Amino acid sequence: MPALTDFSDLGSVVDPYCPIGTTLPGSSFSQFDLVHDRTGTSSLKWDFAAERGRPAGVLPLWVADMDHQVAPGITSALLWRVRHGIFGYTETDAAYDAAVTSWFARRYDWQVEASWNVVTPGVVPALALAVRALTAPGDAVVIEEPVYYPFREVIEDNGRVVAPAPLVRGDDGSYRRDMQALERTLRTSGAKVLLLCNPHNPVGRVWSRTELEDLAEIARRYDLTVVSDEIHADLALPGHRTTPFASLSPDAAARTIACTSPSKSFNLAGLQVANILIPSERLRKAFRAELAAVGYSQPNALGLTACQAAYESGDAWLDELRGHLAAARDHVAERLAAVPGVSVAPCEGTYLLWLDCHGLLDLAGLEPSELDEVMLEEAGLWLDDGAIFGAGGEGFTRINIACPRATLDQALDRLEAGVTALLARQSHRARAEALAPARAA
Repeated sequence: MPALTDFSDLGSVVDPYCPIGTTLPGSSFSQFDLVHDRTGTSSLKWDFAAERGRPAGVLPLWVADMDHQVAPGITSALLWRVRHGIFGYTETDAAYDAAVTSWFARRYDWQVEASWNVVTPGVVPALALAVRALTAPGDAVVIEEPVYYPFREVIEDNGRVVAPAPLVRGDDGSYRRDMQALERTLRTSGAKVLLLCNPHNPVGRVWSRTELEDLAEIARRYDLTVVSDEIHADLALPGHRTTPFASLSPDAAARTIACTSPSKSFNLAGLQVANILIPSERLRKAFRAELAAVGYSQPNALGLTACQAAYESGDAWLDELRGHLAAARDHVAERLAAVPGVSVAPCEGTYLLWLDCHGLLDLAGLEPSELDEVMLEEAGLWLDDGAIFGAGGEGFTRINIACPRATLDQALDRLEAGVTALLARQSHRARAEALAPARAA
């Protein structure tokens, strides 16, 4: 399997002998600036452009995993487990339970009970299981768009009806919940389930406690069950802190299925483990019944090992990562000053930035449906087009900044060059068209 590689075209500092968690001698580069070659590892992000209909040579900053090695404690734990050499059926034990409950206690002041936890292969499967457990075919389920596109998919693929409640973007570029619109959606649809994205993907909001308390009051009045996707909770950027919805009050806890996982914050998506925390015995029983119905029982052995190690020893690594991501966010905003018509929405959490390209489309005389082609063909970038995130997403694109600075700068260089060339061509074409009548005369 490929190890570190040079990637000289990225201009990065690469040193396979640099200890994890240190900077390179005479350099400000940290572990998160090392460039790792992921090609040839069956990486969805790096190895499947052709299969996904993308041009060769495209730079992939789309799918939400990181181009960083995991925390050293995770690697050590996995090496120990692999060397044991036996991978039979595995269950969570007291040590795993203690790691999970301690994590939420010290990071969120949330006292979680081990009995609440139902382990699944991931958060998206858990969302689908919750939809099936809490609703019947034809029932409405509320989502707040634009939002992570599997929200809509797990509803519609299971024969339920999406009841969208739009988020509102303010003059400052930040998104907020329209409480009146949400209540109208609840009244007209009769929905009893809401899928909450906390923190929100793709718009980058880390909902404040006050905002979530207002939502909890609506949930109480409408007898709403909240399925809260909190997979990005650990990635609230410095100056922000995620509030788990179920931690708000006993009433909120009693109506919440909290979908958590170390997969985003510790880059463990391929090990497929999520901790679904359900304080209500009634909701937990219904959820477990759906999980049993699909034939799932024991979790991935290495996923359990990695999760336990992350929660036992990953705090310092995670906090360093959060600082790296905040710096990357600010760097993108600075670089975009040189890219006409493209700006970034304020980001409080996640490593996913929401780029507003409406100005670019206006300058180029293009439709929102043409934006993804511009990113692919003009800039050589594989991003996630905003339209897939539902209403309010057209004219935006999502970029993953969980990569070394050299990779990020290459992407920004491509974007700047692509936009410059596009606008120059459009300007030349407009001038030629303006001169055409005069030549004809």
